[in-house]
Amino acid sequence: MSKADEFLSLHVPGSPLLMPNAWDAGSAKVLASLGFPALATTSSGYAATLGRLDG
Repeated sequence: MSKADEFLSLHVPGSPLLMPNAWDAGSAKVLASLGFPALATTSSGYAATLGRLDG
């Protein structure tokens, strides 16, 4: 199964997909260890970790 197919299989009517935003590698590892099957990324959060504005 491709990653796209696997991600699509997580979208089930009546069962919301909770997909938290990770802002760096560390937070992604923590969220994955908590059992989330998918993670999102946020450009704003990443920019903030670098001390920059998101643009």
